[in-house]
Amino acid sequence: MARERIQPRKGAAKLRVIDGQAGVSGALVRDAVGDPRALEQICDRYMPKIYNFILKRVCNVQDAEDLTSAVFEKVVANLETFDEARASFTTWIYRIATNTVTDFYRSRARRKEVPLEDAAGGEPAEERDDLDRAGLYMVLKEMLGRLAPKYQEALMLRYLAGMRVQEVALTLGITESAASKRILRGLDELRKMAAGGPLDEFAGWGDRDGT
Repeated sequence: MARERIQPRKGAAKLRVIDGQAGVSGALVRDAVGDPRALEQICDRYMPKIYNFILKRVCNVQDAEDLTSAVFEKVVANLETFDEARASFTTWIYRIATNTVTDFYRSRARRKEVPLEDAAGGEPAEERDDLDRAGLYMVLKEMLGRLAPKYQEALMLRYLAGMRVQEVALTLGITESAASKRILRGLDELRKMAAGGPLDEFAGWGDRDGT
């Protein structure tokens, strides 16, 4: 059964603009709980970004579409729990998307678990790649979860969401210098965790200046 897609409505009020970037205020999120037009503004702003974010991680259009729908179903169901004092809406929605991709890979890994004696001929290369990708993604997610929250957010927005340092700063409400420092400190912590492990290849993430 296909999920219903949330379609944009013409004539909806514009999002407020902060320093040239469209932003979602706590007031708009609260309005979206009971106002379809406010909800459509949020979906128009974030759905393409979340879809591209997920597509880069699952490498399959159908899966990306399904997971994007799942993310926005969770967003709609949990709008009342959003607290702008704890995180920006951008950070909040990307955290939901990250958790959704993690759950997707964990579910696929469980479905592909078979007893060794039943794995005659071994697994196809594509399935092995999926399992490898799932394992690396979940290890990375676990490592990020061990960082201090301010470093988690900065790295998630910079590398998972693909934002520039300026955008990370705007999203977190800090200066570019502070955002760059958080990114570099977070990378250093990840490098220490990854040393000698399956994610050692990620130790070279980003430039040393955090840009």
